[in-house]
Amino acid sequence: MLMNKVWDYIVNKMPGELMVSLIVMLVIAIFAIVLGHAIKKADPTKAPKGLAFVADFIVDFSYSTIRKNLGNVYDFVAPYFIFLVFYVPLAFMSGLLGLASPMTYYTIPLCLAFVSWLGIQISAIKYQKLDYLKSFTDPLPPWLPVFIPINILSKLSPLLSLSIRMFGNALAGSILMLLVYWGTGLLSNAVFSFITPSAFNVFGVIIAPALHAYFDVFGSFIQTLIFVLLSMLLIAKEIPAPVNREIKIKQEK
Repeated sequence: MLMNKVWDYIVNKMPGELMVSLIVMLVIAIFAIVLGHAIKKADPTKAPKGLAFVADFIVDFSYSTIRKNLGNVYDFVAPYFIFLVFYVPLAFMSGLLGLASPMTYYTIPLCLAFVSWLGIQISAIKYQKLDYLKSFTDPLPPWLPVFIPINILSKLSPLLSLSIRMFGNALAGSILMLLVYWGTGLLSNAVFSFITPSAFNVFGVIIAPALHAYFDVFGSFIQTLIFVLLSMLLIAKEIPAPVNREIKIKQEK
């Protein structure tokens, strides 16, 4: 019975954006399995080639970027950021296939931002300890909790800024493309209506590809870069300067 309800929800009730999101994650999972199989077959005594080289490059680049911004102590978050680097562009570019982009469904950017926000709070609690609790009353002493509501909003602001930035850009791009297709359709009908009553959207075919390249391709990589770097910087920001110096000294040794 439970499986029937789940299947009924997926087929009849699930929003199209969530369905596309599942498809994107399935594609990433298949790609990861293929890469893993290629790594197992690769000869460790020789330089990696083909898919093994791709996997090696992705892992090395991801870990080096994370260690540069966060240090070795955050190696465990590498899979999350690698997932983002694949998921966000593919989710944006799903619009090229005429599918509903998951990024225009606020729940999905919010969930991604929540994971980053959770990492920020865990980093703060781990390295600030009691100072994290004291930060809720800053700049006043703990016994004068006047600024608690403001500081709570300050703690929540990364969650909102990360999610709304991505959602807003995706939604704006989708609305602009909808207006472009609507406008070029009217123009095509006005110009070519003497040939056929329902003229083909000629101007849409000419104009839309360049705009798709900007909003769906270029924009997707820009939004991925911003989201990943901001997540890293906000996590690193919660590490106090003395602790950060101590971590770097240990890494150099």
